[in-house]
Amino acid sequence: MRFHNRSSTPSYFSRRDQVRLFRLVAALGVILLAILYASRESTWYWLTGPPTEQRQGEQQLDPDRDVDYNVKEDSALRPGEFRSQPEPEVDIPESVNPQLENGEYDVRVDPRLLKQVTDSVSGIRPYEANALYYLLAKAASIPQNVLERSAEPAPPFVVLMNESSKYRGELMTVKGQLKRLVPLKPEENKFGIKTLYEGWFFSKDSGTHPWRFLCTQLPEGIPTGPDLQEMPSVQITGYYFKKYGYPSQAGKLQTAPLLIAGQIRWFLASETPQAPSSSGAVKYIVILFLVISITLAFLIWRFTINDQEFARSKTAKLMERPDMSMDDLKNIKTVDIGEVLKQLGEQADSDSTDKPGKPDPDSDKP
Repeated sequence: MRFHNRSSTPSYFSRRDQVRLFRLVAALGVILLAILYASRESTWYWLTGPPTEQRQGEQQLDPDRDVDYNVKEDSALRPGEFRSQPEPEVDIPESVNPQLENGEYDVRVDPRLLKQVTDSVSGIRPYEANALYYLLAKAASIPQNVLERSAEPAPPFVVLMNESSKYRGELMTVKGQLKRLVPLKPEENKFGIKTLYEGWFFSKDSGTHPWRFLCTQLPEGIPTGPDLQEMPSVQITGYYFKKYGYPSQAGKLQTAPLLIAGQIRWFLASETPQAPSSSGAVKYIVILFLVISITLAFLIWRFTINDQEFARSKTAKLMERPDMSMDDLKNIKTVDIGEVLKQLGEQADSDSTDKPGKPDPDSDKP
């Protein structure tokens, strides 16, 4: 005996179910967007206000508040007086070789080498020059990409100015707009530094207060001059040295953070890194909308294909309503079921009376 496999009719969604599913997916998308929006703290600031700690932090990051930019001026010496310079804890190495035996580079600086460095004094003191050229030689001997990978983002400008000694010798990276870039004549030094450049730039959080940096190499084609009107975008990766005292254009002595770098990075106008959006959820919202739209489009396309396949199936043809009108039904002869049953009963009675009886075999009658 052969058994034929009967293929079961696939389950198809009705148009009503399709609309319900569409609404369900759309509602899910709205819920996800609401969750993303509600998860941001700033969404509820209209009700609670910004946190007190944040307001205090924003006040502390104001470069015009609570920062001492004054320079410590030396008092005049009387006849027979002299000034002593700080004694170093360790001697500055005679040469720089930051590459280790395993091929890696040691970017760290022994903080004891910079104990002589003094903040908020005018220029570079003679006892600081040896440490300055040591850092220049160290930064120049390490590949730039190694320095950039090892550096941490610079602390806020105000924090650095208020806690200068804490960050002395730290390797950091800061971006800004270059205002001045000129060559300097290096002093005689034991590290072989023959070229030197001085630059001044403004970072995003420094306001009208500049940074100063020294480097030994420049990118090819970078604008130079004492007053750069276009103010190109640069990135400085170097060692923090001190709060450097200098005479401002107004004739007043002020201080600025000084970085010691090997070389700098220059960004063309088309390559200038854009600041990240204040709302990091925007890209996720866009991606979510795209995913939902693609999903809905796929479902609608799939439902349409299923409807077309079902319309061509035998099941759909069997379920089609005959093409008949009410006028066609009037010509159909109707029958009363009670009358039919009565006629059948009468016919059965007449048949039973017309048939002759069968002879009884036990009867004695002839």
